[in-house]
Amino acid sequence: MGDVRRKGSTKTLPQNKKRDTGPKHQQDSKAHHPLPHPSSSFPKDSGVLTYVLPSHCDILFTHLQRLKEEELLLDYTFTIQGNTFKAHRLILAAASQTPNLLLGSKPKSGLGVEELACCLTPVGLRAVLQFAYCGEVALDLSKEREVEEVLDACQRLQMERLREKCMSGVKTAAAAEQEKSLAIIKDMWDREVGCDITIQAETGERYPAHRVVLAAGGDYFRALLCGGLRESREDKVCLRGVPSWVIQAILCFFYTGQLRLGWSQIWELTDAMLQFQLEGALSLCVDFLLNRMDESTCLDVLVLAETYGLKQLRQAAEECSLAHFQCISAGERFKDVPFPLLDGLLEKDSLCVEREITVFRTVVGWVEDHPKERLAYLPSLLCHVRIPLLSYSELQEALSCSLLYRSHGARGTIEALQSLVEGNYSGPEGRPRTPNQVLVLVCGDTVNEELTKRVPSRTLWFAQQFHQGLGLIRSIQWKAFTKIPQPARFRHSVCLLNNKLYVLGGRKYYGSLDILKSATRFDVTQRKWEQLPDMLCQRDNFSAVCLNGKIYALGGSCDDREYLDAVEYYSPKENTWRLAHRLDTAVCGHAAAVLDGQIYISGGCDPHHHCLSTMWIYHPSRGCVPRAPMSVGAGRAGHVMLALGRKLVVAGGLQPLQMGFGDQLLCELYDPESDSWSFFPALPKPHLSSGATVLDGRLYVVGGSSADTARDTKLVHCYDPKKDCWENLGAMPHPYTDLAICSLPLSNLLD
Repeated sequence: MGDVRRKGSTKTLPQNKKRDTGPKHQQDSKAHHPLPHPSSSFPKDSGVLTYVLPSHCDILFTHLQRLKEEELLLDYTFTIQGNTFKAHRLILAAASQTPNLLLGSKPKSGLGVEELACCLTPVGLRAVLQFAYCGEVALDLSKEREVEEVLDACQRLQMERLREKCMSGVKTAAAAEQEKSLAIIKDMWDREVGCDITIQAETGERYPAHRVVLAAGGDYFRALLCGGLRESREDKVCLRGVPSWVIQAILCFFYTGQLRLGWSQIWELTDAMLQFQLEGALSLCVDFLLNRMDESTCLDVLVLAETYGLKQLRQAAEECSLAHFQCISAGERFKDVPFPLLDGLLEKDSLCVEREITVFRTVVGWVEDHPKERLAYLPSLLCHVRIPLLSYSELQEALSCSLLYRSHGARGTIEALQSLVEGNYSGPEGRPRTPNQVLVLVCGDTVNEELTKRVPSRTLWFAQQFHQGLGLIRSIQWKAFTKIPQPARFRHSVCLLNNKLYVLGGRKYYGSLDILKSATRFDVTQRKWEQLPDMLCQRDNFSAVCLNGKIYALGGSCDDREYLDAVEYYSPKENTWRLAHRLDTAVCGHAAAVLDGQIYISGGCDPHHHCLSTMWIYHPSRGCVPRAPMSVGAGRAGHVMLALGRKLVVAGGLQPLQMGFGDQLLCELYDPESDSWSFFPALPKPHLSSGATVLDGRLYVVGGSSADTARDTKLVHCYDPKKDCWENLGAMPHPYTDLAICSLPLSNLLD
C-alpha cells in the first residue's frame, strides 16, 4: 500500500494555552501558518455554507480529455476494422444508459462490450467517444450512412442521450451533457461502482474512488497516479498527516465541484488545497475568506495569505486589519502576529486608530509579550510611531515606559520625546493617519441658498473626517475633489469597477426630455474623466450593478411616463453596450445588489404606479427568478439594498398607504440560503431616493427626502453590526436627494 506524507503535515499545537483556541500566528516567522486541527469526524459549524465552483465540470472533463490524449490510465481498447481506439471505461459508462455494461458486468442476456465492439464502425465509435468526453458530436445529418452508423453504436452501447441528440437535431449545450455525465459518475462513486483505488487516512478510514477522476482532479494526484511512482501501482494509497474529513472534502469536490465551508474547516482545508495543488477548490476557500472575514479573523487570514503568497487575499486581509486596527490590536491573538506583518501594518497611513498613542502602546505590548526575542525589533517598530502627534500627557506616558531604556537603539526615540515635552523639537512633523477608503457623494439635487429653485449638482465630495463632539453631537468634514463633465446629474447610478468610477444616466433637470443616456467614468488613479458610449436607453430611477467584469443597467424610467423592463450591459473590453434578457416587468425606483455572484432586485413601482414587494434573482441570459417577497408593508420603492455579510439589507424608501404614499422607516434582512426575510433595526429618519454603500463592514444611508413632509435631508446614518443600531454621524454639505454614493481610496483623492 502506498504511503504518502505531505510536506508540513506534522504540525501540532499546544493544547492548554489560552491563546491557542483558534488559528495561532507563528512567532516572528513566515515559515508556515500553524493551523488548528479539527477532530477526525467532520467538524460541526453553525455557519457552514456550500460553495460551488461553476467551472469545475468543464475543467474536469478538459483534464480527462488530456489524459486520454496522453494515453494515461486508459483501460479500454477497441480494435475495429484495423483501427485502435482507447478510452477510460468510467467515462464511457457515464455516457451510457447502462453503465454496468461498460464497467465489465455482462448482462444476463445479450453480448458484452468486447463482442459488441466487433459490430461497431470507426465512425460510430468516434462519435461515441467524442460525446463521452466533450458532451457533443460533430455529425453531418445530410450523410445518412454516417448517421446510421452512429445510431447503431448508440443502440449497441446504450448511449441514449447521444441517440436523442442525433434524432432530434436539436443542439444541446455540451456543458449540460458533461454535467449529466458527472452526476452519473458521482452516483457510481456513492455506490462504489467501478472504484479502482482506495484512499486511506492515517487513522484508518478508507475512501474508495476512481483513479481517472483523481488524476483529472489535480496535478498532485496526476503525478502520484501517472508518474511511475509506487502509488501508481497500488490499490491503496495512504495520505499521512491528512485528517479523514479533509480527504472526504477533497473527494467530494472532485465529484461535485462543491465544498462545505465554515470557520472550523477553512484553515485545514485551505492548507490541504494548497498542498495538493487544487486551484479550483482553493479559489472557493479564498472566496469564503474574502466574504466572511471580519475583525476577529482578518489577522489570521493575513498570516495565511502572506505564508502562501495569496496576493488578492493578502491585500483584502491587510485592508481589513488596517481598518479595524484599534480593535484587533487590543486582542489576545495580536500578541502572536509575526514581526514582518506588524512592521508592515504600522507604517501605513491608512492604519485606523483614534490616537497615535494606541500605536505606541501596541508596540510596547507586543515586545513585552516576548521581551528576549523581540527587544531587538523595538527600534524598528518605534520608527513607525508618529510621536509628534502625541499630546503632552501621552508624551509623558511614553517617556515613563521602562522598556525604552532597555534598548540601546531606542535612544533616538527617547530624545525626540524629551524635545517634544520641552518644546524644542526640530524633527520631521508627524503625518496624520488617514483611512484607506472614504465615503464619496456623487452629484444629486438640492435647493439653492435662496430657496427659490432646485439645482442639480456636478460635485463629488469625500468625507475627510468624522468628528464626535460632546454627548451625541456628530459632524463630518467634507471636501470637494472633482466635478463630473457637463451636464449635472441626479436620479443617476454609479458603479466602481477596476478602480474606475462609472456615472450612468439620470437626468439633468425636470423636463421629460431631460432624462440622460450618457455615461462617463472617472479613473481614480489618474484622476481623469472619460466619456463613454451612450447607453442604448435613456434612464433615470434605475439600478446599476457590476458582475463578472461588466456593468448592468436595469429598468428605470425613460420619459416620466414609460417604465423600462430593458436591461443592458457595458463591457469595458469592447467599450460597447449590449442588451441582456429583459426583466419580468417594467419597473422604476427599485433597488439592486450583487451577492455571491447573483444579481438581486427588490421592489420598485410598476407601470401602474403600484409599489411592489417582489424580490428577484436576475440572470443576464435567463431573466428573473422570483424569490420570497418582502414581508414589511405592501411594497417599497425609492429604497436601497446592500449586502451585509451573506445577507441583504433593504432600507428606506416609501410605502403605499390608503391615500397616497408615506415614508418607510422599517428595514428588513433577506437570507438567500433560506429564502426568507427577518427583522432589521428601523431607520431613525426617512431616506427616500437616498444614496447607500458599504464601507469597512458598516452600512451608510445618506441624504434623500421624506415622502411625508416633502423635505430633503442632510443626514448621514450608519449601521454598525457590532452595535446593531443606526447612528447619526452628522450632515452632508447640502441636503442632496436623488444622489449616489460609493467608497473610493483616499490616497487617490488627495492633492
